[in-house]
Amino acid sequence: MKKEVLLAIGIGVALGLILTFAIYSFRSSPSKNFSFVSPLPDQASDTSKIPTQPTISPSLTLISPLDESISKEGKTKIVGVAPPKSWILILSEKGEKLLQTDNQGNFETEITLISGENEIEVKCFDQNQEIANKIITVVYSTAEI
Repeated sequence: MKKEVLLAIGIGVALGLILTFAIYSFRSSPSKNFSFVSPLPDQASDTSKIPTQPTISPSLTLISPLDESISKEGKTKIVGVAPPKSWILILSEKGEKLLQTDNQGNFETEITLISGENEIEVKCFDQNQEIANKIITVVYSTAEI
C-alpha cells in the first residue's frame, strides 16, 4: 500500500516537473517573426491602374409595417416603393413572395405571420441587376396589452 502511494506521488512529481520545464522553455524561447500573406493588395501597392465604377444600389423604402412593430392579426401588408419595374422578393417565416413594382415603383402584398417574432427580408432587384435589401421584425401576438 505504501509502495503504491509513493509510486503515485513520484509519477505526479515527475509529470509536474516535465510540464513546468516545457512551459518555461516555450515562454523563454525567442519569438519568431511570422509574416501573413494576404490575397488583398496592401496600401503601399499602386491601385490607381484599376478602373473603378461607382455602383449605385437601387433605393428601397418600406412604408408598412414599421420595424419592430406588434401585430394582432395573423396577416400583414407589406407596402413599399422601389425603382419602377424592379422585382421584389419578400422572405418571411411562412414562405416567400416574388412580385414586380408598378410604373411608379409601388408594391403591395400580404403575408402570413407566425406566432411570435417574424423576421421579414425584402430584396429589390432592379433592371441593372443591382440589389437593395431591408430586414424588419414584426411580432404577432394575440395577448392584450
